[in-house]
Amino acid sequence: MIISERTDKDKFDFEKLLKDCHVAIEHAARINPEYFVQRSAIDFESDVFDSLCEAAKGTDFDKTIYLISGYKFPDIIVNKFYGVEVKTTKQNYWKSTGNSVLESTRVDNVERIYLFFAKLTDPVGFKYRLYQDCLYDIAVTHSPRYLIDMELDTGDSIFDKIGISYDKLRSQDNPIRPVVDYYRSISKRGEEPWWMDSGDTPEVLLKPTVSLWSNLSGDKQTSLRNEAMARFPEIFSRNTTKYQNLASWLAARHGVVDSSLRDRFSAGGKVTLKINNQMYNNLPHVFLHLKNNASEVIRIVKHISPKDAKYYWDLPDEPLYNQVLYHWVQKLISYSNQLLGKSDKFIIHLLGASLSSEDCPLEVRERLAHYGLND
Repeated sequence: MIISERTDKDKFDFEKLLKDCHVAIEHAARINPEYFVQRSAIDFESDVFDSLCEAAKGTDFDKTIYLISGYKFPDIIVNKFYGVEVKTTKQNYWKSTGNSVLESTRVDNVERIYLFFAKLTDPVGFKYRLYQDCLYDIAVTHSPRYLIDMELDTGDSIFDKIGISYDKLRSQDNPIRPVVDYYRSISKRGEEPWWMDSGDTPEVLLKPTVSLWSNLSGDKQTSLRNEAMARFPEIFSRNTTKYQNLASWLAARHGVVDSSLRDRFSAGGKVTLKINNQMYNNLPHVFLHLKNNASEVIRIVKHISPKDAKYYWDLPDEPLYNQVLYHWVQKLISYSNQLLGKSDKFIIHLLGASLSSEDCPLEVRERLAHYGLND
């Protein structure tokens, strides 16, 4: 392979162009952050392109910038040598999936590619970096493909089942979302569409191997246990099937299986816990995990999408984004009452000690006052 060469000055000039683009977009975001929160991934590609073109005026890069987008890699070509791949997320973190290792769609002669990443959420944020400097691992991604039947009866297509036309589906920013919604609507409780991107989180990533829970590091076990308590509050109930949904989710989303999943939460017998100066005796062991990791569990809950909240918690409608935590609190109290018996004093006290004054629902504050636990 012959690699084109450019001088250090060329590299410096291009990185200055990127810096000027970055500064301009950050300035625009400070003035009107809501504009970027509402932008789609495709919209933001145009924003970066326009900003690069503006920054390039009066430089050697003027009129050499092209927006390729679509199924080519990268999205923007500069001077037939440099490239900018634009990535976005609606979540509050800086991770996403990159392009294929094979790079079969890479534009010819583009040798140096940078990543321009945007968090299109509140607060908005932007970073850029050399592409290869951001790639920390390799994972397998699964994307759905259509199945063909040349003798299919009229009215039996997948589009008839989903309730959307082919043209409307393919023109959407995220055509996977209606497909996920359809398969979720026909799935049984505990079934997970593991092969599809939900549309609200980064693509479903699968490791090349399936892992046993017991082989995970202590930190990884704690991380998954925290996410389990956030996503599946039914594990605090008496339901004999309360770990089924969690088991499917662990296998589908993390490639983790465990024949003794119950023990990861309940092993160790009864515990005594102290909240402020109040002692609570004879509590199931699962509440020890919740108390020790309450702040992290609550943080995870606050980032669960309304669609996932409706699906996993069996809500009648999608809650508002700022109401997701409220619904989790309600579910946790309801399920915990099954496990704890007559009194909800402990779980109310734990929530009161763990939630900020801004996040604590009125019902919890009232119950705290009822028990004299305001201080």
